[in-house]
Parts: sequence; C-alpha cells; structure tokens
Amino acid sequence: MKKTKSTTIVYDIAVVGGGVSGVYTAWRLMTANPASSALLKKMAGKDGKLRIALFEGSDRIGGRLLSARPPGFPNMVCEIGGMRYVSSQLLVSSLVENELKLPTHEQVVDQPINIVYTRGTRLRNYQLSDPGVLPYQLSAKEKAWLSQGNTASNLIGWAVEQLFPQVAKLSGEKLEKFLQQATLDGTPLYEYGFWNILAKVMSNEAYQVARTTVGYDSLGMNANAVNCIAEYFNFTPDVKYYLFNEGYDSVPWALQQRFEAAGGEVIMNTWLQGFDEIKMADGSRGVEMQFAGNNTNYTVQAKALVLAMPKRSLELLEQKGPVMDPHRAPHVRYLMNAVEPVDLYKMFLAYPRPWWEKAFVTQGRSLTDIPVRQCYYWGVEGRQTGGDPNNTNALLMAYDDMSSSEFWGGMRNRPLGSGDAVRWTTPGNKLVKELMSGPRNFDRKKMPHAQKDKNNDWGKRLRENWDKHTAPKKMVEEMHRQLGVIHNISDAPAPMEAAFKDWSDDPYGGAVHFWNPGYKPWEVLQAMTQPVSDFPCFVVGEAYSTNQTWVEGALQTAEIVLQKHFKLLAPKWLKNGK
Repeated sequence: MKKTKSTTIVYDIAVVGGGVSGVYTAWRLMTANPASSALLKKMAGKDGKLRIALFEGSDRIGGRLLSARPPGFPNMVCEIGGMRYVSSQLLVSSLVENELKLPTHEQVVDQPINIVYTRGTRLRNYQLSDPGVLPYQLSAKEKAWLSQGNTASNLIGWAVEQLFPQVAKLSGEKLEKFLQQATLDGTPLYEYGFWNILAKVMSNEAYQVARTTVGYDSLGMNANAVNCIAEYFNFTPDVKYYLFNEGYDSVPWALQQRFEAAGGEVIMNTWLQGFDEIKMADGSRGVEMQFAGNNTNYTVQAKALVLAMPKRSLELLEQKGPVMDPHRAPHVRYLMNAVEPVDLYKMFLAYPRPWWEKAFVTQGRSLTDIPVRQCYYWGVEGRQTGGDPNNTNALLMAYDDMSSSEFWGGMRNRPLGSGDAVRWTTPGNKLVKELMSGPRNFDRKKMPHAQKDKNNDWGKRLRENWDKHTAPKKMVEEMHRQLGVIHNISDAPAPMEAAFKDWSDDPYGGAVHFWNPGYKPWEVLQAMTQPVSDFPCFVVGEAYSTNQTWVEGALQTAEIVLQKHFKLLAPKWLKNGK
C-alpha cells in the first residue's frame, strides 16, 4: 500500500487484537516482573521495564464479547456476544472470582414448563421424555430409552455411550486422554466427524430431535469427534452457568484498565495489514508490522508479536514474511485450516411488557426448529435488584447458529457487511452510511422509563454498544412474527427496540470455531501458539484451543504462550494453583 504518512514505533512486545485473549495476554505481560523471566529480562530496557502496546482495529476493546443496554433498562444488560461461563472452567472462573472480583449471578436455562415447538407441534420440556407425543419416528430402542425417564436432548449422549461406554464415568483431562487414544472400527476417533459416528447407532429422526432440543445445530455438526464428545460430556448435571451483573464486557474492560494503569498502551482504530522479519538493533530477530487506520499508515517494530486473532482475521493478513507466506511456511496454512468458523446470530427485542407470560413461561429458554431456534426470556426491568416495580419493560433474546443464521442473513440491509466491520474498514464511505441508515432499519420507539438510565462511563459504553447494532426492519418484523408462532400468541405488542449481531461478518468470520476431522487438536493447539518455532510470533485465542466456543479457550491458549514461550509462572489467583 502506498503510504501518505509514515511513522515507525518500536516496542518490546506488540499484541494485535483487543478481544479477551489479547487484552488478557497484554495485561499478564505488562504486570509480570521482567526479572522473573530470562526472556522478558532480555527484552526490557535499561530501566528494567517492558514497553508493550495493544493494537485494536475497531473503536472498542472486547472482540466477540459485546454487552449492551437498551434505553429503559437501567438494571439489565444484554449479551449480544459471548454471554456466560460455567463453574467447571478453571481459568475464567478464577480470573473473575479471585482476581477481578466481578459480580455474577447464576443463569436459569431449561425449565420444565418452557416450550418446545417442533414440526408444528407445541410441547413443553417436561414432555420430552414421552415418545408418544414427540412428532418423530423413533426406533423401538430409542423410544424405550426415553420411556425410562430420559429426555430427547440427551439422545446424543446415549448414542455416544453405546459406542464408548467408558465416557459416562470420565471427565476433564481423563476424558480427553481417553478420547485422544480411542479408536472406532480400527480408525482413530479424531479422524471421524461427530455426525458420522452418531449415524452408526441412532436413527436420523433421533438425531433431528436431539439437535432441536439441544438448541444448537453446531453441537451436532460433523466436526472432530474427539472434541465434540469432550464438550458434551464435560457438562455434568452439577455444572452451573453464570452471567455477569454488568455484562461480560466488564472483563476486558477491567483488564484494559489494569493494563493501562501498569504502563501499557492501547491503540484503537488501527488495523494490522501484514508483518515481516527484521533485524533489531541488538542483532536479534524481530518483527516489523504495517498498520493502517485513522488515515495514517503505521510501521511498528517489536521483539515479539502476539496475534490475538481468529482464523478469518489471520486469513485477511498479507501473505508475506516467515509465517504468513504460504511458500516459506506451508505448514502454517495447514495448521490454520484445522478449524472452521461457526456462524452464530443474536437479536434482542425490547417490549413494553412480558407478553409471553400468557403462555406460562417466565425464565430460561424455549426451543424450536424454525429459524428463531432459541428464545431466552432475558428478564423484566422492574423485577431486577434496584428496579422500579412499575417498569414492566421486558427483553427477549433470539439465539441461533449455522443454517438458521443464514435465514436471517437474507434480511440484511448491508451487502458489504455489517456493523463494526463496515465502519472499521471503510470510514466515511457514503454508500456504507446509506446502507446503515434510512427506512430499511427498524424504527426504534421511545421506551417507557428511558430517562432513568445510568449515565456513568460504563452505562454510556453499554448504551453505545446497543445503538451501534441497529437491526433491519424486515428482520425485526419476521422475528416478532416467529416468536408469536412459538408462543401461540397473535396479539403481542410490537417491539419498541431491537439490536442484533451476525458474527460471521469480517473480521471475525464466525462467533466460535470447531476442529475439523483428521487433525489432532491437542497437537495443533501447541504448534499454533508459535507457528514458526524460531520466529517470535505467537497466536492466542479461542479458535485453536481445546475449549472452543468459550472464553476459557481464549485464556487457555494465552496461558500456554505466557508460560511455555515467555516463561511466566502460573498466576497466583488460579484455583488449585494449576
């Protein structure tokens, strides 16, 4: 790219990507004692301090965590991105509870009275153990298993146990080790797709009802069988889900503040275009990066580069240098292709009252096989701690993935992309501004009690996140119609506010990732943290972890880089000291 202005800046470590893995890695490095690591001690200046910068292409830190607050909901927070963690996740639970001390609350998910609307039949969760009412042609063996008090959503686990009875008694590292060594019909399990092995022991009808009642098409997709089974069986009945009182975005927000307070630099609206090798002033092998943003081209040199980026973001980099040039390092492309991004879509709709309660549902989620897929009863403002009892403003969340996301994608206003990605890459573009506004977008109405919103810095950030993710009019209308179908209610009031995010947009390419069959994830994970062994470029993030779809995976790869490559000790706040 031809430069209009050139600036060269030198850092000890450059971290690119302001998602949770990037800001976490930057914070851990910035607050480490350089004297405790021979590598960091060598990198530090004469004053013994490290100079570290975190570069982010957008105007916000948080990545695929995106908390928001619509007007009229001063005590509620929406999660348009990642929304929760679970009690069994060691890294994130330790960080949140022991170090950051952020307030959380348990999430209610499945309630017996909640609705399952499938194949035109409206059922309740408590009926999912009754094969006589399910509109599916199940085998005699499958019907018998359900009749024993089991539920349709657990048919996937039942199928796996027929192939590998041992998995029911294993969890954590023991389960993962068993699956890594397991074979099926003489073939290593990792070479199988999950759907392929399920088809050996369950009917297609059982597969369809299980996928519908699990709620996620992606949990039944044909990804690497090893990781799919581990994901499924690690969620034992005693596992609890937790939401953040002030939003999951409060985690990267807190980490950013601590990173900057320790002397780190955060540089927004600055895109990494590419990077190459350079000889540093001390003769060591370093990295030179080209950045663009704010109408200025940047060249940055660093002794080490950490790419906190998912697969699609890596693919968008220029194919040059010792890592990204496919001719110089063909194995890197092989490693990158070990995972596939998965589409996830979320929409929040705000109503003046919780009209769905006429169908006797108040919390948790209802499920369907129509494109809405999952409907979460997010809450009523007046019932929150500190809420005004007279404020009946209520929120619903629609949550779907894969082919259902494609359905909603057909109602998009913006053929060039959506939301942040368009704003970041084409600032000032007239066509983009027209596509992002005007009569195509949903006409937001003034919510009752909107004047009582919180106007502190955090409240303003949450409101800005809501305002930036306007939903198209046709999309909102169709979502509202389908919600009425699920609940069998035709006189529901129209939504007054709505916001959405399709995470398949660049630069994300997807909300989460799954391992492809034929790869050994536990080996690729380690190799991907430093794709070229003698070059100081490292990769962190959820995509190449063995805890995919969770922040836990982002922290897992970050800790591998921090402990294995930068030689830091495990954090003191980690539970069990592991």
